[in-house]
Amino acid sequence: MATDDLPFEILEVLGEGAFGAVCVGRMRNDPLRRIVAIKILKRAYATNERVLHRTRDEARLLSRLEHPNIVRVEQLTEAAGRPVVVMELVRGLDLKSLLRRQPKGLPAAVALELIRRTCLALHAAFHEVSTDDGAPLRVVHRDIKPSNMLLSVHGQLKVVDFGIATGQFDDREAHTESLVMGSRAYMAPERLDGSKDTPAVDVYSAGMSLFELLTGRVMGLSVNPASHDRSLARHVEMLSPTGMDAGGIDDLRRLVHRMCAYDADLRPTALDAAAEIERLIAVVRSEDRTSVEDFARDVVQPLYEERKRVPLATAIAALEDGEFLGDAASHAPAALAPPPSPELHRRPALFLGALLGATLALGGVAANKAMERQTDKAVAAPIRDLARVRFWFPSDATARVGTYGLAVPGHITLPPGPAELDLTFSDGSTIVCPFRATDGAAVRFVLERGKPAVSVDDGPALPCHAPGPGGGPG
Repeated sequence: MATDDLPFEILEVLGEGAFGAVCVGRMRNDPLRRIVAIKILKRAYATNERVLHRTRDEARLLSRLEHPNIVRVEQLTEAAGRPVVVMELVRGLDLKSLLRRQPKGLPAAVALELIRRTCLALHAAFHEVSTDDGAPLRVVHRDIKPSNMLLSVHGQLKVVDFGIATGQFDDREAHTESLVMGSRAYMAPERLDGSKDTPAVDVYSAGMSLFELLTGRVMGLSVNPASHDRSLARHVEMLSPTGMDAGGIDDLRRLVHRMCAYDADLRPTALDAAAEIERLIAVVRSEDRTSVEDFARDVVQPLYEERKRVPLATAIAALEDGEFLGDAASHAPAALAPPPSPELHRRPALFLGALLGATLALGGVAANKAMERQTDKAVAAPIRDLARVRFWFPSDATARVGTYGLAVPGHITLPPGPAELDLTFSDGSTIVCPFRATDGAAVRFVLERGKPAVSVDDGPALPCHAPGPGGGPG
């Protein structure tokens, strides 16, 4: 297929992640000429079966879910052998980006209502009935967090990023349930134990997100039961939003404590949590009770309209597959682009995961690629023979690669080639995880059938081992 035969026209570049690009565009065969979001897989991953399976799975899954608070997939197609996912365009901000502009948290009624709608979306996803056989889809999202919730300029809340969701539908292609993927700060403790994922893991993440929306702070909790409960108790005591009396604040603290309980059996269902949140909204004083629609009009829309303008040709040329996409560019003189975000370009994002959640919103997430790439080249020039690798590991562990150490997940710059990630946990245990360092790689600690391993760029699980005498394999 020649590039001038691509089935879409690009109007704007939202951003580029590890596995692909997301653009605003139109499908050439759409008689209504609707504006949509278009995800295009990079050439380098067009033959990666795992990424291909997840791309198609997410599109099929979202095409089956019909709920006002879940982003809608309109079409799954191909361009030159690459999957192209066509989705509804959400004009607004993801909530993580919004918190950067509201660092002390959102108004209580707004934060509560956004999580209430999220809980309703989670309930619907699990209980939605398939039109194929009438059986519930049993979808568990597994990566609920503020960056995967979008708020439009009109006050619509959309849950996105179902790329690592589990579900029961016949034509599912990916089989990755044994890999522990997701964002550690929001991840339920049982997910690291290799337990079967249930709707309770999403309720836990929604509770963690509610705390962050109310305070602007991430509540990092230990996977050790006693430490988890002590830290959770300390954090919920911080909740004291404006507009709620002492009784309402106590009820709010109890709800967050239950949603984030270490024991999954103690958590409310998503539907029960939504009902309790509705009662809490009602006790916020009327003079302090801002509606989501008013908040979107007064806060989200101005931020959305502040987006910077970048010539479309420049934005496309900065993409890794810019030449491939060049002929699909609109003849419009300029495209809108939000201000730069460190998340989209510096964290390892699954094409189906953070890329979707971080780039469907038109404000605060995607970056000015041309400017940022020039900066990256200037910074990288002196160390072009080294590899910058991102590491993800549990909060109760520290990491070391050779002489380089990390107390929290982050980057290490090291020589490319074979390497070993040493993880030391709070209980004193240590494991060694061999991997190959390449520039831009993402190394993530996972559990494969209950055993520790690492996954590089969402690839196969590579087993870890206990250190032997002298640091060698045990």
